[in-house]
Amino acid sequence: MSSPRRRSTKRRVKRRRGIYSVAGWLVLLLAALSLVTWRQARGVEMEEELRALEVERAIAESDRMTRVRRIEELRSRSRIVSFARNRLGLHLPDDGEIVFLPVLEP
Repeated sequence: MSSPRRRSTKRRVKRRRGIYSVAGWLVLLLAALSLVTWRQARGVEMEEELRALEVERAIAESDRMTRVRRIEELRSRSRIVSFARNRLGLHLPDDGEIVFLPVLEP
């Protein structure tokens, strides 16, 4: 039979194994929770970046549309005609001022 001292040593070994096992599981659980927390925080950061980029994109699109409208306004026939009249002194030709040139065939 085993002596009382040996039984007490076996109990201590079992108790230590149990403590180490619980500590191991606790460390594993804390690591998993830390990973989940980190991923969630990273997701929130990325969402904030995305929102900032969406705002920046909307501003750029608005600026682009303003420029497109300005280009169309500057290209309009009425503006070109008024510019030619006022600044260059040109006018729309009358029928007698139009000259047709003959086309030479090669």
